[in-house]
Order: sequence, then C-alpha cells, then structure tokens
Amino acid sequence: MPASGSSRYPALDSYRFLAASGVVLYHYDADFLLGFSARLRTVGNLSCMVDFFFVLSGFVIMQGYRDRLGSPGAYGSFLRARLARIYPLHLVILAAYVLLAVAAHLLNVRPNHPEILAPSGLPANLLLVQAWGFLDHPSFNVPAWSISAEWFVYLLAPLVFMIVRHAGFLSSMVLASVLVAVMIAVRHALGAQDWLDSTYHFGMLRALPSFLAGAAIAEAMRRGHLRGRPSWWMAHALAVGALAVLGLDVPRELVLPVFAALIICTALADAGGAPTMMKHPILLALGEASYALYMLHVLVSIPLLAVMRSLHLIDTPWRFAFAAAAYAISIALSLLSYRYFERPVRNWLTGRPAPFAPARQSHPALRGS
Repeated sequence: MPASGSSRYPALDSYRFLAASGVVLYHYDADFLLGFSARLRTVGNLSCMVDFFFVLSGFVIMQGYRDRLGSPGAYGSFLRARLARIYPLHLVILAAYVLLAVAAHLLNVRPNHPEILAPSGLPANLLLVQAWGFLDHPSFNVPAWSISAEWFVYLLAPLVFMIVRHAGFLSSMVLASVLVAVMIAVRHALGAQDWLDSTYHFGMLRALPSFLAGAAIAEAMRRGHLRGRPSWWMAHALAVGALAVLGLDVPRELVLPVFAALIICTALADAGGAPTMMKHPILLALGEASYALYMLHVLVSIPLLAVMRSLHLIDTPWRFAFAAAAYAISIALSLLSYRYFERPVRNWLTGRPAPFAPARQSHPALRGS
C-alpha cells in the first residue's frame, strides 16, 4: 500500500464527480421543480454531499502537504497554490454574476431573489469570506460558499496537521465528533438552522470537523494504522449506504462517518490495485472537472430557466428535458474549463511548465465543494 505523501487514489476522483452530481441534482430538483425530493428523502438531503468534499479535502491536503508547512514561506506557498486552484474559476463565475446583475438592472428585470445579486455581497465574495458570517443571505454564486469554507480550513491547515500528528487517529476522530456535537448544541441553543444547512451563516465552521477527520485518515494511512485490501464491492456498498442514511429518518450527521469509511475503503482498495470501473478514463476525467461542474451548474441553469418561463414550460414534462440539458451543458463546460482554463491558469500562477502536459496532477484540490 502506498504510504508516502505523494500517493494518489484516482478512484476518489470518480466518487468526487458522483458527489458533485448529487449536489447538481439537489439544486436542479428545486430550481426545475422536478419533485424528486417529495418522493425520495435522499434527494432533499443531497446538499450533504458537500461534506464529503470537506472530508476528502482534508485527506488530500494532508497527503500532499503534511511535511511542507514547516515555515512561514512554505505556508505562504501552500496558500498561493490553493488560491491558484480555487480562485480563478471563482473569479470568472463571480464576474458572470455581476454582469447578470448589471443586465437585470439595465433591462429593468427583477430577479426572483434580488438579494443574491446585491452589490453589498461583492466584497465578501472577492475575499472568499462569504461563508464566514459577514452576510445575512446567499450571495452571487451560491454554491461558492463551500469554497469560502475551504479557504477557512486551508488557513487553519498547519494547526489541523499539528493536532492530527500529535493526537493520533482515534483522538482526532473523537475531537471531530466533539466539534460536531458542540456546533449542533450551539446552533440549537441559538435557534439557528441545522448545522448541516449552514452555508453563508458560518458555513466555514461546518467544514472544520470533516476536514480534520480527513486529515486524520491520511495520517493514519501514512503510519500504516489503517491497512487491508477491502473489495470494491465494500466501497460501493458504503457509497450506497451514505445515500441510504440520507434517506432515513435519522440524524444526518450519521452520514459523516460513512463518508470517512468510504474514503478509507476506496483508498485501500485503490492501493490494492484491483481493477474497477471507478478508474475508467471517462470517470477520471469527469472527476478532474468536478470542481467546475459544482461551480458552474447553477449559472448554466439560469438562462434555461428563463427560456422555460418565457415559453410557459414550468410545471410541464419539459422541465425534465431542460434539467437534463443543463446537466449535460454543465459537464461539457466543466471539461473544457479544466482543460483549457483552470489547469493552464494554475500552472501559470504557480510557475509550473507544460500547462497541457498529459500527466495527472499529484495533489488535486477540492473539485466539488
């Protein structure tokens, strides 16, 4: 089993794409009035797929940077590398929303949720702090709250790494559980929304326990404390189990240990070298582009929803065709974005050569939060 910090587990990229697609379904079910959540409780809880990204992010970042944050200079290089991965696409999509707001103003069109396009939210979005409690409403590209939360845990990465190295796997997982319990209790005492629904309202705290758990998994695997050769069927069963938990009348927090187990099982199965459909080239390419899919899909749906309204197709069977078209367009744009924008710009910002080299990146960033 690979134990070094440079280990890669490509199958996790495929699960990343599937999780991002779950978030797309969650949003499109509401936006296109598909009605799946009324029949399937799981669909109404697919927003929790974002928490899978947070666990996976902690795992990946700990693997890639565990021994590379020992000085202020190294920490600065780490933050620049993370910004180079998440910020360019965020900035481009934010600019598209600003243009959308300007067009709505010039054409005297009132959006369904005008507060989302309010200029007052622009500074927080530019600074990636829109999930830090500075706003009282969703702002511009709503899914980007999780990128703000990612930026928060990146800033805390040296502290998280220190805790994981010194506390060990079990103590770190207990600490993550305690953080979850504290946030549940505090939000309940304040009469706030469930903590797994927190986004712009201190959603960055939602990411912390999951990121910590993911880092703890990576450290335990590095030390050889997590070992074995689980079958791919076990990994797939855990993925189905996560969906089952979200469909049951149980606390949604129970899905977090299932996510952790899925990452452990997938990484160990991948390291075992057994063939699997999860490493099919198409799925791996979609996994690489899943960050763009997550970031682009709501923006793609806006013009299609406008066309539906103008043609009076809302609440007709055509809504399923439009939702499918929006998903297909989002996938196509995400593949193009990763190939021709995100990867070249990241390489340029970090000084890497050969922006179109075929080699896969060693340390993938979050591609679906």
